[in-house]
Amino acid sequence: MPYLPQLDGVRALAIAIVYVAHCGLSHVVPGGFGVTVFFFLSGYLITTLLRIERGRTGTVSLPAFYLRRSLRILPPMYLALALSGLLHGLGLLDWMPVEAAAVLGQATFLTNYPDLLGTERVLPVPLWSLAIEEHFYLLFPLAYLAWLGRLSPRRAAVACLALCGAVLAIRGLNVWRLADYSLNYSWTHTRIDAILFGCCLGLWNNPVIPADRAWRPKPWHVAAAGAVILATLAVRDPAFRETLRYTLQSAALLVPFSAALQGRGWVVRALGSAPMRRLGLYSYSFYLVHPTVIALLLHLRPGSGPLVLIAAGLVPTLALCALMQVAVERPCARLRRRLLAPSGRPPEPSLADPARRAA
Repeated sequence: MPYLPQLDGVRALAIAIVYVAHCGLSHVVPGGFGVTVFFFLSGYLITTLLRIERGRTGTVSLPAFYLRRSLRILPPMYLALALSGLLHGLGLLDWMPVEAAAVLGQATFLTNYPDLLGTERVLPVPLWSLAIEEHFYLLFPLAYLAWLGRLSPRRAAVACLALCGAVLAIRGLNVWRLADYSLNYSWTHTRIDAILFGCCLGLWNNPVIPADRAWRPKPWHVAAAGAVILATLAVRDPAFRETLRYTLQSAALLVPFSAALQGRGWVVRALGSAPMRRLGLYSYSFYLVHPTVIALLLHLRPGSGPLVLIAAGLVPTLALCALMQVAVERPCARLRRRLLAPSGRPPEPSLADPARRAA
């Protein structure tokens, strides 16, 4: 897969949205939309990589896929949990009481189902979205190998769209029958459609696959998609926000993503600039550690406002990301290459690794 620097810029924008929202501006900046962008990007990249591998080798190596994902995702995640747990144990985080079952749920990707654990008292490491992605990583390659990959790209995309419709129906049913339907936001079976819309772009009209002869959106198409996204953010009705909002946002993302993957204008150049690429490179570890940094700052300076948290938290978060890259991510990448070398399968291009984002 060719390296597309603008995708690192998309990661950078998404993590910036999430960071600013978590610093206390969630009423102004839609952090949840940043997560939706990460979901869409994950679905697109994973599907594209699976298509390329199947086209080159005639199949998909599930052991190699799971090895790549495990070595990319697990070491930084467990390190972030350990750091947060240490600070919490030292009394340096003014955080909710933490329960062992909840932390175990975080470590095993069950934190987005707190009803199964009976508790929501977790460490300040936002693993609910990563749990959704891990569930997708576990199931989608199996579905692609056994089913979707055997269909024509168009039929496979239609199948994913049908699944998106089923997810929307489940969200609507939950709003109708549940007194509290707020967990529509974090359950895998009610949010995975954002990833599946990205899979649709990966399966059909994919700009990276020459045979697809992808549709090239016009500027007014992108503007219209942006207007749809802004409209979904403006509607404050809770039932709408937990049903149609995710569907409309994810569907609208098909247009700007298609444009960004093929464009050569100033927006694409800005997304691919060096600072954006660097922040995109750090986006996964940034997502993991920034809530702990914010909690530590609030312990040291209670009552700090959002702007103070944004400014004060940025440098230590980036420093932790740089340290994690040198001490954890690069060694794991080298190990990944060594383990995969005997099979003759080249590893994913390091700068295009879809697990670099967090969600």
